[in-house]
Amino acid sequence: ALASAGQPTASGSAMQTGSAPPIPEPTPTFPTDLSGALTIWTFAQGDDEVAIKAYMRAFKDRFPDVEPKLVVIPEDSYTAKINTSLQARNPPDIAIIEDMRWAKAGRVVELSPHLAEWGVDIADFNPGGIGRMALEADPAKGVYGMGDFLGGFVLVYNRKLFAEAALAYPPTDRSLTFREYDTICRALVKPGSDPAQTVYGCAAHDNAYGMVGQRVFGADGRTIVGNGDSPEMVDAFNVGTALIRDKVAPSGSVMDAIGGETDLFALGKIGITGTDFTEVAKYQANGIDFGIAPFYVIRAGDSVVDTFTAPWGTFTESRNQRAALEFIRFLATDAQRIRMTISLDPPLSAKVASETGYGKDDPIRQQYLEVLKLAQPQVFVPNGVEAWDPGEVVRRMTVERETDAAPILGPMVAKAQRELDSVWTAWEELGP
Repeated sequence: ALASAGQPTASGSAMQTGSAPPIPEPTPTFPTDLSGALTIWTFAQGDDEVAIKAYMRAFKDRFPDVEPKLVVIPEDSYTAKINTSLQARNPPDIAIIEDMRWAKAGRVVELSPHLAEWGVDIADFNPGGIGRMALEADPAKGVYGMGDFLGGFVLVYNRKLFAEAALAYPPTDRSLTFREYDTICRALVKPGSDPAQTVYGCAAHDNAYGMVGQRVFGADGRTIVGNGDSPEMVDAFNVGTALIRDKVAPSGSVMDAIGGETDLFALGKIGITGTDFTEVAKYQANGIDFGIAPFYVIRAGDSVVDTFTAPWGTFTESRNQRAALEFIRFLATDAQRIRMTISLDPPLSAKVASETGYGKDDPIRQQYLEVLKLAQPQVFVPNGVEAWDPGEVVRRMTVERETDAAPILGPMVAKAQRELDSVWTAWEELGP
């Protein structure tokens, strides 16, 4: 019998009188003649490459005549190894696209037309993560890799310590400024004569000063003079390093002696700090009641969550490119769901995270997803600018106890500007 108007059909969907029936999702079709070796290169990731091995097994089940072969390379020699293979015109079939100069030079397959053919919409993926895989961080200029997960560097805060200090929790919909962070840190600290007994208000992070790239390199990624040494940047360094000098935040030597910031947070010894989301299992195991917030910034109105993923791609000279493209298709679809069964991180696809109820019964994961909505692509800067060194500024202002960042930053950014001009020239010479 036919369902009444407006009532569910056997498939569970309601059909309205006078309207066309819903169009079913097309069933994906896969080639049946794939075979041969599929070489996959990655760098050592500290987790025995659990995820990529799981994908290889699932891909092999779908395409039994394909033989995936994994090669794990030390991270510090990975880029050089890929460069050598490209020079020999014998690159792997699949690799993490660690250096976008390979794409700029036309050596990496542009995936945008393939994604469209597969029905994969880039808009379904977190824009911060997709920016890591796009030319000049702009998907409109071409997407050259596909990630399976979305990692993020966020703030975690100890709710118990906040309650004891009568502090409101940090917002989840915007970033704190350095000045706001400083106020919270100083309210949370519980000094002690022994560093091991001190409860530090926070950790002060070297990477905080460059977390919003345009505040260092300008909106176009080409101008560090006037940005990397701006009054706001000087003030941020002055505020951040004072936290260490005043023992509100642990120094590098203290952390070397008694544990890193994530270990101290897991012991209830830091009120607020930055973390990779995969560390949260340690905090939960130790019974820490904590929340998650975006990272802090030097300019009010900015918000940032530094996101990352593994941008897997294939090269134009890869030997088994048809199988390689099918593997990337697998990463863009099935692997998004598999990833959630083997790690804490959500999939890169925000659509899949929503459809599968990622974090449905876990308030921490829900809060993490909420914070990740702030992630956006960072301004693009070609590799090779080394003179900009926040760690050296922090060292001088904590170890040598200088108290004004301005005279340190001036010469540093002048040298960095020369490097920046040079790397942009080299980048543009690689291709259109």
